Amino acid sequence: MRCQKAMKTLIVGASGAIGRAVSLAFREDELLLHANRGRETLTRMMETEKLQAELIICDLSDRAEVEKWVSSIDTVDRIVYVAGHALHGLVVDQSVDELDRLYEVHVRAMVRLIQSVVARKPYDHSLDIVVVSSVWGEVGAAAEVFYSTVKAAQLGFVKAFAREAGPFNVRINAVTPGWIDTPMNDTVEESKQTVMDDIPLGRLGTTEDVAKTIRFLCSSDASYMTGTVLRIDGGWQ
Repeated sequence: MRCQKAMKTLIVGASGAIGRAVSLAFREDELLLHANRGRETLTRMMETEKLQAELIICDLSDRAEVEKWVSSIDTVDRIVYVAGHALHGLVVDQSVDELDRLYEVHVRAMVRLIQSVVARKPYDHSLDIVVVSSVWGEVGAAAEVFYSTVKAAQLGFVKAFAREAGPFNVRINAVTPGWIDTPMNDTVEESKQTVMDDIPLGRLGTTEDVAKTIRFLCSSDASYMTGTVLRIDGGWQ
């Protein structure tokens, strides 16, 4: 009996809490795991979990580095784009340079990667893409306006590109996590309790909640879904 060939899955931003959970959810695949500053954390996780993967190092805020990387990527079956970072503060207190930095990682690098992979893949080769945006990309958040802006841009790209890329055997969807219990949201316990009191399901989300939804979107069970935005927030927003 012929063994089915493993799917090749590229996870961009694999060193973050959600990225690590996604990596484990796809551990049966041929994994390409991207990291930058978190490479040591990701390497330790790979050793601890006995996770076989090719490690890719790239600074997504460096256009020349991104260009060199994306031009060398072979055909893949799946892309999960988890890369990014938050930014807190009032708009009047922030420089637009901060917005530029967010845009480079959350939007420009994402678009350039997808553009390059889709342009060079065989026409009949299927490609599934999932972008990890944020609930703030849908509803917006005070004191996180720049972050909300780039996350909304990701969703605009997903919805529009789904229409353009569908005929080329490409599906692209997005997830918008709410308050997920990660170090990025690791504020004082009182804040967590206040948020939980506002969540109908009565708990914070887990990285596994996000990873399982992404896994579904990349499966044949979701083969008729593209341009879809799935919110993972326990009914919070």
